[in-house]
Amino acid sequence: MVHRKKRPKMVFKKFLRENESILKELEKKSTKAKPYTREPWMMRSSPIEDEYEEFLRKEAESF
Repeated sequence: MVHRKKRPKMVFKKFLRENESILKELEKKSTKAKPYTREPWMMRSSPIEDEYEEFLRKEAESF
């Protein structure tokens, strides 16, 4: 089994502090962002197939 290199504890703690500050920054930015709202056509299971089926039905009726 290959032994992994151990990091010094101070390096790891520094990494955790930096990560924490980055997460706090992102949290501040996310509160300012507008919530994402889906449009009705996005909620359908497969919008393209739904429109295609509708088109085929209209074509069949016109014959």
